[in-house]
Formats: sequence, structure tokens, C-alpha cells
Amino acid sequence: MPETSCNAGVERATSAHPPEDDLVAIAWADTRLRFQVPIRYAEQLIDGVARDFQPVRYETFEELAAYCYGVASTVGLMSMHIIGFSGPEAIPYAIKLGVALQMTNILRDVGEDWRAGRLYLPLEDLARYGLSEEDVAAARVTTRWRSFMRFQIERNRRLYDEAMPGIALLNPDGRFAIAAAADLYRGILDEIERNDYDNFNRRAVVSTGRKLRMLPGVWWRSRY
Repeated sequence: MPETSCNAGVERATSAHPPEDDLVAIAWADTRLRFQVPIRYAEQLIDGVARDFQPVRYETFEELAAYCYGVASTVGLMSMHIIGFSGPEAIPYAIKLGVALQMTNILRDVGEDWRAGRLYLPLEDLARYGLSEEDVAAARVTTRWRSFMRFQIERNRRLYDEAMPGIALLNPDGRFAIAAAADLYRGILDEIERNDYDNFNRRAVVSTGRKLRMLPGVWWRSRY
């Protein structure tokens, strides 16, 4: 993203008086001020999204998690102010849920991202399983790839497990929407497994029927 465009985006996202012809910016300014959403979250989101305009690689999971925070956790933190939450103790849960959701996107879209010239998988993890960028380019599901993906999915599920107690710290009216997003997204991990870890050529999707079967349980659990 050109620096001038990025700066313009930050200005519009943080201005209390955006241009009169920018209805989205006006609505956002009203929402941000009404619900006291910290400006730094919008700034961090723009910075995170700007990374996608560069050919970036992530050496470690910690580096990738920082990217996930920028493009996803920030959205959760801003949403949390609109929903309402108990206090600062809810923040770490929102951060973990954002990382978990974005990591699910990354694991689902490996092939699609590679064809777009992007690789978000931690290079350190790939090397640990004897894999490299060349293996991703070859788009073959091998024994090593399956082992690598099992590790990624297990870590991703732990993030969801660690994040879910934070749902109870949200105002009751907003719990179901967040819990549903988390559970339905987590279901994508099951679908990757059902596809035999072929996230090069098959996009893991939770069917409408399965979503409908999941939602009553999500609603019941989110009440408490």
C-alpha cells in the first residue's frame, strides 16, 4: 500500500470529523466516539492490513501471531467495546480469539494464498517437519505435510480453548454472535481434516446443514 494511501486511511479512521461525502467514515467516527473505542486499535488494524501489500514471510509463529493480532485481534477488541465487556481481564481472551480465527483462515487458504504470491505459514515450523516453500509450491499432500498440518491444527484448537472463557466476560446480548463465529470457524479445522489436509486444492467449508445443527448448542452454551 503506498504510504500516502496508508496515511489517508489512518486519518479517516481516527478523525472525529471525516469528510462529509465519506458516509462509512462518518458512521465509524460516530460509533468510535459513542462507544469509546481506542484509536490505537484502528491504527494497528491499518498497519496490519498494509503488510499484505508486501511480499512478507514469517520466520516464527510468534511473528505470525503479531500479524494476526494486527488484522484480526484488533477487530475483536473494537467489537468488544461496542458489545460491552466486564473489564480489562477480557482483553487477553479477545486477543487469543482473534489470532485463532485468523490462523484458521491461514490454514484453510494455503493454496489460494500461494497462488496470490503469499505464504503465511511459519518457516520455522515448515523446516521442523522437513518442508520448504518448494513443497508448498508443489501442492502435494505428503506424510510430512499431514504431520505439519496436524501440529498446526492442534495449536489452533488450543488457542480456541484458551479464548472461549472470555465469552462469559462479554455483555449477555453479544455473547451468542461471538460464540457462534468462534465455533463455526473452529469447524473449518474439522473440514481440513476431512479433506485429508489438502488445503492446496480444496477449500474447507462448513456446510449450511452442519451450521444449523451447531447453532442451538452454541446458543445454549453462550447463555452462561
